[in-house]
Amino acid sequence: MKKGHSLYFKCLSCQSPIHFSIFDLDHSSSIDCASCSKKYAFTDPILMRQIKKFEALCCKIHDAEEILGNAFVGVDVGSHHVKVPYKLLLTRLSSSLELMMNGQTISIAFRIEPIQDQQFTSAL
Repeated sequence: MKKGHSLYFKCLSCQSPIHFSIFDLDHSSSIDCASCSKKYAFTDPILMRQIKKFEALCCKIHDAEEILGNAFVGVDVGSHHVKVPYKLLLTRLSSSLELMMNGQTISIAFRIEPIQDQQFTSAL
């Protein structure tokens, strides 16, 4: 997996996506919105622990791609049983974590499959 901006959330001021990585937060405790320059401080140790665990979980799922190609999630609908390939779920469902920051809820999402930032931004 490409190391880089795998996490993102929408700026509370201008709604632009703010891409970041735990690696960014290890060097600085704040992230700036590229569009409006609003600063987001990540100084709360509980918040940092939750973000790090979320990114680690998502990275482990991505690392398990080889075996997940053979894994399925079973869905029972009435008398029918449907097996959905887990890999399909990873590309169709988004993984996100809702956290409180300065009294406001933010949704931090993880990009499972790296795509071009321009395509990604237009999909938000």
